Amino acid sequence: MALIVEDGSGMTNSNTYVGVAEVRAYAIARGIDLPAADASVESMMINAMDYLEAQRAQYQGTKTHPGVQALQWPRTGVVLDCSYRLPDSVIPTELKNAEMQLVLEVFAGLPLMPSSDGRVVKKQKVDVIEREFMTAQDLGTAGAPSPSFPAVDALLAPLFTACGGGFGLTTVRI
Repeated sequence: MALIVEDGSGMTNSNTYVGVAEVRAYAIARGIDLPAADASVESMMINAMDYLEAQRAQYQGTKTHPGVQALQWPRTGVVLDCSYRLPDSVIPTELKNAEMQLVLEVFAGLPLMPSSDGRVVKKQKVDVIEREFMTAQDLGTAGAPSPSFPAVDALLAPLFTACGGGFGLTTVRI
């Protein structure tokens, strides 16, 4: 499979924000040895991109080249740290790091977007096989548990809202 790295120009055929070498360097810096075969790493990168593309409704701004570019970035109208307007042709470092961190999550065996029938095993007895599933009451309002990726969430947070989200007030001195 051929990976095509988005360079900020809004390419029609890109499918990643980083190259395999960048992912390997990111992993090595964190003490993780990825598989030697580039094809294996590329497959993990595509899984990571599927996750990042699924976040499209949360990203700030709009595609710089709507109807043309293959991926959600580059975007226009993105503000970082409440004041820095990201140029329309820049792929943010936070996004690249999130992709690479997601590759590490896939390598660790975690499904990024698992399918579920909503049932969660509460109790399982092996001899004379018995399984009991959690009920909606057991789960409360949370529903079926889903994977969480705190490192990825932290990296993506500034790309979702300009000032970290939440409720805020602007103070004006009169």
